Amino acid sequence: MASFRLKILYVILGSLLATSSASAKVYLNSMCTMMENSKDKAIEGDKKKSSRFPLASISKIVTSLWAIEKLGPDYRFKTRLHVTKATNSSYNVHIEGSRDPYFGQKSGYFLIAELNRQGINIKDIENLTFDENFLILWGLEIKPNVGGETVYYKTIEAQAEAVKDQLLKYFATNIEPAKYNALRAAAERNGIKMQAAVPSVRIKNIEFLPKSMFKKARDTETYVYKSAPLTATLKKMNNQSNNYIADHLYWNLGGTAEFNNFAQRVLSMTSKDMEFHLGSGNNAAYLSDSPKAIYNEATCEAMIKVLYKLDTLLVSHGRQLSDVMAVAGADPSTVGGFKGVFERSMIAKTGTVNRAKTLAGTVSTKNGEIYFVVLMNTDSSSESGIAQGEIIEKVKDLIKEKGGPERFEYTPTRPLPFDADSALQVDTNFVELRG
Repeated sequence: MASFRLKILYVILGSLLATSSASAKVYLNSMCTMMENSKDKAIEGDKKKSSRFPLASISKIVTSLWAIEKLGPDYRFKTRLHVTKATNSSYNVHIEGSRDPYFGQKSGYFLIAELNRQGINIKDIENLTFDENFLILWGLEIKPNVGGETVYYKTIEAQAEAVKDQLLKYFATNIEPAKYNALRAAAERNGIKMQAAVPSVRIKNIEFLPKSMFKKARDTETYVYKSAPLTATLKKMNNQSNNYIADHLYWNLGGTAEFNNFAQRVLSMTSKDMEFHLGSGNNAAYLSDSPKAIYNEATCEAMIKVLYKLDTLLVSHGRQLSDVMAVAGADPSTVGGFKGVFERSMIAKTGTVNRAKTLAGTVSTKNGEIYFVVLMNTDSSSESGIAQGEIIEKVKDLIKEKGGPERFEYTPTRPLPFDADSALQVDTNFVELRG
C-alpha cells in the first residue's frame, strides 16, 4: 500500500514539474555569431540582431574593452604612502590614492605586511590620513558587494566617512591569522613572497585629509604600492562577475558621458547600438532615484564587434582573451561549471539581471574560432535556470555545426590584487620634491 502511494506521489510530482516546465515563458531576444577567420567579418544572426536588449553582466566585456583601450593592459593603480617620523618609534602616514577598484582585504593585508617588512618596519602609526582618491572596501570579494548595488557617493564627505569607517573596522584591527596565512599561501602560488609571521600595525588616529591640504615635511619618505596589472583586475572582475570592481572602473574612466564619447570615437556606435549606465550591467535606477529600472542595453551585432575589438586589441599587446575573461570548465568562475564540449574550448561571460539571461564570448571549433552572443528574456527571474539551459543548447548546436570543439592549452589562474612587483618601494619621483 505504501509503495502504491509513493508511486502515485511520483506521478503527481512528475506531472507538476512537467506543467511547470511547459508553462515557463523563455524567449530568445537575439543570437548572432561571427567567424574569426572569415574575410568579410560578416555577423550572422536573426532579424533582431540590430535591436537593443538588456545585457546584464556581459556589460563587463564592454567595460574591459574601455579600460584596456584607455589605460592599457599593463596599467597599475599606484597608491602612495607618505611616511614621516612622529616620535622615535612611531610615524605619521598619509595615503594618496589612485581610486584602485580592487583594494580590499587582500591589498590591506599585503600593505600591512609590507609596512612591517625589513627596511620599512612601521608598526606604530600616530596619525593615518587619506585623500579623496583612496578607496577601500574590505569585503569587495564577498556578497553582497559582488552582485549587489555599488554604493555611489554623491559627495566627497560621504565617501570619506565610509572609507574612514572601513579603515577603523578592519585596517586598524588585528589581522586574522587564518585569513593572512591563506593569502600568503595564495601569494606564494603566484610567485609572491610575504613574511611568514602574521604582521600587525597599531594606529592611534584616522582622519580624512584632502590632497590639496597635504604637505610633505623635509624628512618625509614616499613609498609606492603598485597594484597587479589591469588584466588581473579585469580577470577577477569577469571570473567573479564583480559589480563593485566593474562600476568603480566605469566611474574612474569617466562615467556615462565619457563612455558615450568612447563608444562613438572607438566603436563608431551611437545610442541606437549601445546605451550604458553602469560598468556592471546592474540596475542603475538607484543612482537617479528612478521609479523605473535602468539597464545597459546593446544590439547583438554591437556586442560581437566589442568581442572582436577586445580580442584583437589584446593580441596587439601580446595578450589573449583568456587573460581577462574566464575559460569554461577551467577557471573558478561563472562559467566554471560549463563542462563537456565547452571545457577549454569556450571563453565567455555570463549575465543575469531581472528577466534577462545572457552569454557572450568565443568558442574554438574544428572550423575555427567563433564569436557569439545570446540574449534571452524570461517572464520572471525565477525562470533564469530554464533560460540558461536553452542558451547552453544553442551554443552546443553552434559547436556541433562547426565540426565540434577544438580544445586549447590553458592553465587556470586565480588573480590577486597585487603581484611580485607590488612590494613597497621608495618613490624617487617624490624624493626630489622635499621642501
